[in-house]
Amino acid sequence: MDEILDLALTLSEGKEATASAIQRVSQKTNPSASAWAFGQWDLRKRAKGKFQLAEKMLFVREALEQATHESVAEYHASLFPRDVLVADLTTGIGADLIGLSRRGPTKGFELDAERLSCARNNLEVHGLASSLELRDSLGATWDFEYAYADPARRIEGRRTLDPTEFEPNPLEIADRFTKIKLGVMKLSPLLPDTFLESLGSHLEFISFGGECREALVLLGSEAVPGRYAVHVESGQRLEEGNPRVTTCVPSEFLLDLDPAAVRAHCAGTLCEKFEATPLGDSNGYLTSDLQSKSVWFRSYRILYEGKGDVKSTKQAVRELGGDVFEVKQRGVKGDVHKLKRELSLKGKLPLSLVLWPDGQKVRHLLVTSLDL
Repeated sequence: MDEILDLALTLSEGKEATASAIQRVSQKTNPSASAWAFGQWDLRKRAKGKFQLAEKMLFVREALEQATHESVAEYHASLFPRDVLVADLTTGIGADLIGLSRRGPTKGFELDAERLSCARNNLEVHGLASSLELRDSLGATWDFEYAYADPARRIEGRRTLDPTEFEPNPLEIADRFTKIKLGVMKLSPLLPDTFLESLGSHLEFISFGGECREALVLLGSEAVPGRYAVHVESGQRLEEGNPRVTTCVPSEFLLDLDPAAVRAHCAGTLCEKFEATPLGDSNGYLTSDLQSKSVWFRSYRILYEGKGDVKSTKQAVRELGGDVFEVKQRGVKGDVHKLKRELSLKGKLPLSLVLWPDGQKVRHLLVTSLDL
């Protein structure tokens, strides 16, 4: 790192970014170095949720927003054999390259010099190294059989879900990946099935922190067709299952599925394993007579079921001696904040209000968590 920038970082550490503080650091360095340093401390603070060593790393704001959490990056790396060369075609600030470099030799490509400089620093912070090239990965000669790509989905700070605006183009990446042993491409899970399936026949939807964080497309001679949900924290993997006939009559328990399990079409698999049935048209709520526990859902005991009528539900909350602290919904729209206010009756029993669709009707459940 440039000595002036390093000095600016040292002088600005722990300082609030006030005009006077920025000016004082500027006087001992220069205005651009001072602004950059205070910006880095802000980005490092934001990055703590993704990186344990964030306070020693360097960032570019847009690249940090798309950067993979280090636990998820570790999963990405696990998809490749150990001790073989893996190329990161979209290095950015090095989030995935760090994970890949822990398992073996790597090569990183990046078009932006500042991001590549951040990646080099961030590898060093983790005691790692990689062969880094400032060039277009798709225009380079590929001397590797394994590769990873995370196409940029932000254009001038604006997030886009139009694959034609991604950089590099996912279709071009997919075409190149079919010619190697294994290529892994990270994309948004919000992209439609038709597009993801047009790229490759092995899809994975990644659960981390209770969210469906991403979709992975695996291509190449070593990629085996399949559709899965992957729970990063536990390492569990769930395969797509056949859809089940739904019911409009809730049983004793409600299972609220992990978003990645829903996105990977794994509800049928969970129904079979836990003797459950999809509830109405909710696409994510199952109901069962058995009390079950799994990383793939949150379990609740159903205490009340009725039509979507606030007056009736309020009376049920009062009779249960409860207080609605959250409102959950799948497949319906409602003013959750208004409902929560109306049903906060200060009772002792914590309740969740669940809204679910049964055809054109909206139904209510009052439930209590079994996972606390």
